[in-house]
Amino acid sequence: MAENFGNIIVFGETGAGKSSIINMIAGHEVAHISSGATGCTFQHQAYELPVHDRNFTIYDTAGLNEGDRGTVNRAAAMAALYKLITGLDGGINLLVFCMRGPRIKKATHENWKVFHEIICKKEVPMVLVVTGLENEENMDEWWWTNRGTFEEQGIRPDATACITATRGRVLKDGSRAFDEQYEESRAKVMTTIVNNVLRHRHKFNKHHWLYDIIQGLLHFFGLIETCGAADIQRIVDTCGMSGEEARRFREEVANKQH
Repeated sequence: MAENFGNIIVFGETGAGKSSIINMIAGHEVAHISSGATGCTFQHQAYELPVHDRNFTIYDTAGLNEGDRGTVNRAAAMAALYKLITGLDGGINLLVFCMRGPRIKKATHENWKVFHEIICKKEVPMVLVVTGLENEENMDEWWWTNRGTFEEQGIRPDATACITATRGRVLKDGSRAFDEQYEESRAKVMTTIVNNVLRHRHKFNKHHWLYDIIQGLLHFFGLIETCGAADIQRIVDTCGMSGEEARRFREEVANKQH
């Protein structure tokens, strides 16, 4: 069996193109894509895929910030991703944060802070993939024009890929409107993944001997729930969750721990 080089989690808002990126990497459709306003990925789905001849397990996740009308409400999506990141066997080698350009939303900063800073403690390499840029004259130029806005909000990815995740409409000659940009984008995404997994040898993995010892001591002295509650409260505050959303989030996290 071929060696697996690690776990990669793809996450972001509904409609950001997460499932499309999974299909782009695979070279064919493996993840269902929703054409509606709500997402179709429920919690998460794992795919073992080759990226430049190296196998990775890549996780497609539920869209964040769907609200109550989405397939998965925000509290449930946040809780599911929280538990996936903190409990994944083998740890995490890379986070791929997807957002749809060209507009930068308030939720972009919230989601970045929650997962990069609060949950992963800045220990996991995190790359930004910006989709929806097929109409830009130069997709890469979009990042250099907007980089300052991201940095002002504390968003400093290890790498950035500005892409299109669609081939576009069919033209008269049978080709697609954005075929060239799509192939360029596929190469960018795959190179970004491999480079950042191999460059950062460290991975976020709570399941090692030192962590188990510390957890045991915290549990013995009655401190473990307090430690977890602090992170959960920071997530609630960062996302500006309502009282009802916060209650749901805490319940979902507690339910997934059993």
